[in-house]
Formats: sequence, C-alpha cells, structure tokens
Amino acid sequence: MIYWLYAVHTGALLTVPATRVVLALDIGGTFFRIALADANGVILKQHKEPSNPELGPRATISRIKEEMQTLLSDVDRDSVLGLGIAVAGLVMPAPGILLTSPHMLKWYNTNFKEAFAREPGFPVWVGNDANLAVLGEHAFGAGKGIKDLVYLTVSTGIGAGVLIDGRLLLGSVGFAAELGHTTIDVNGPPCPCGSRGCLDIMASGTGIARMARERLRAGESSVLSDLSGGDPGKVTAVMVEQAARAGDRLAAEVMRTAMTNLGAGIVNIIHAFNPDTILIGGGVSKAGDLLFGPVREVVKERMMPDYRVNIAPAALGDNSGILGAVAHVVESTTGL
Repeated sequence: MIYWLYAVHTGALLTVPATRVVLALDIGGTFFRIALADANGVILKQHKEPSNPELGPRATISRIKEEMQTLLSDVDRDSVLGLGIAVAGLVMPAPGILLTSPHMLKWYNTNFKEAFAREPGFPVWVGNDANLAVLGEHAFGAGKGIKDLVYLTVSTGIGAGVLIDGRLLLGSVGFAAELGHTTIDVNGPPCPCGSRGCLDIMASGTGIARMARERLRAGESSVLSDLSGGDPGKVTAVMVEQAARAGDRLAAEVMRTAMTNLGAGIVNIIHAFNPDTILIGGGVSKAGDLLFGPVREVVKERMMPDYRVNIAPAALGDNSGILGAVAHVVESTTGL
C-alpha cells in the first residue's frame, strides 16, 4: 500500500510506504507536544505537557527525550523516516538553530539538530512552528490544493506561514513571514520582540489580556474583576472571551478592538502577498464569530476593491505544528 502526498516546496508528487512513520515535535511557549504519525498525517500516539521555557532548553529537551523513548518503545526504528521539530521563534532551518523567541527568552541560540542528532539517531529537520503549520494545513488540512496560502496562528503570540505558488516563503536565512511583528501602530505598546505596536502585542491572546488588565486597573467595572478574584493580573484572554459572550461591555470592547487590529494586519498581508486563502488557527481562533466577524468587516472596508480572498478557520487545531513537522519530513525524504 502506498500513500500519495503533494510535496509543497517542489511541486512534485512523492510516494511513501504506509509502513513508514514520522516522529514530530512542537515546542511552544506554553506546551510541547510530541507525536508519532503516519505519512498520511494520522497521529498514532501523542503526548503533551507544559514546556516551562523559563527553566531553559536543557531541562525541557531532557524531558522530551524521555517521552520520545516512551513513544518509540514498541516501534520498529527502521520504520521511522525522521524527526521533525516545529519551534516558536526565529529559526534557521538549515543548521536547525533557534536564534531567539520572544516567548522563550532563555532559549537563545539553541541548536536542535545537534541536541537530537544522537538520540534517537534519526535525521532531524527543524522549522518555525507557523511556517511548518502552513505546510500541515496544505497537506492535511483546510489548505489542500491551495497554492497561494497564508496561515496565521493567533494564540499567546501571532505567527505566520506563507505559501506562494506552492512554495514556502523562508527568506535569506529562514526568518521570512514574521507577520506578527509587523507594525500596525507606530506609537503602540512595547512588544517582546523589541519593537512597538506589533500586530502580536495588539491582537494576540497576550494583547487581549493586556488591554483588559489596563482598563481594570484604570478603575473600569467588569465581570472580569469577579472572574479574576479581584486581581487584574490574573485576567486571561479566555476570561475576556467568556465575559464578552456573557454581555460584559468592557470585555466585548476589548475583543472588538483586538480583532479590529487583527483585521488591519490581515489587510496588510493581503496587499503584500495576494493570497487565495488566509487560514486562522491558534487558541484565540476558538472565539469563532467574536474573531471572524470583526476581522471580515475590517477586511471588507479596507482591502482594495479588486482583491479577492477567503478568510477561514484552520482545520488542524492544536496539531498544526505537529502535522506541519510531519509534512516537512515526508517531503524532505522524497525517494525513500
């Protein structure tokens, strides 16, 4: 039996035996996920736990290796195509180095290829999590058959991956498509990346919580005070969404402001890349109409009239990075 998969970077059709599997890892600022999947994107085993990035890469990588051995305990090692690693931050794919990550500050200059080269001993491929996620959506999700595709993850931060004519946009060293760190307000709040007024700090889950906290500390009333036990510092984006759905005025205004900011950023993306489709995933995308309604309104108002774009939910959910890593490994092993 043979699985067929369209190779995104090259445009070539490749074949992979159904008995071959991929080990995939997704490391974010909140959790890491490790999975074993087949070449058709079916996850066979998966483990998730807090990444605790403040402890530094050595401690987390040690835990990952332990879980990796557990996942592989009953697997024929010869059946494993390789290890794909999706990581949040500025990644140089060729050497497999994470230079820096705004949400993983102690992980500066971490070489993942080197860290995993000896254990478990498989070929290793590394990429930015959002870059790989667009490959996953293209291969297994809502982006099948779409050559000009943008994927946005709106979560703790905002990441992006861009396909142009079926090819992943990486730039000179792999840093392209950091669309969360494009400026939409030159006088906006400081962003962890070092700039100000980035889309990330203005529309992410972190940004939503920040705006709500600021208004509570300024003395405005909201049910969020009760939800957070009277401590504005404990307000989260999930709380803001819940309060907005319950009719809380402050929470509804914060959500509207953040999603208007997101829509403005998406207009910039449309004008820059002219994609057929923009897929939005990540934790904040679970807000559904609270996100997509304002975003589509802003896009309709501000996009130049001759442009056409479909804005839709991504399909792979929390597994976008994992399945993107799978797609990357499968494509990279063409001919095996």
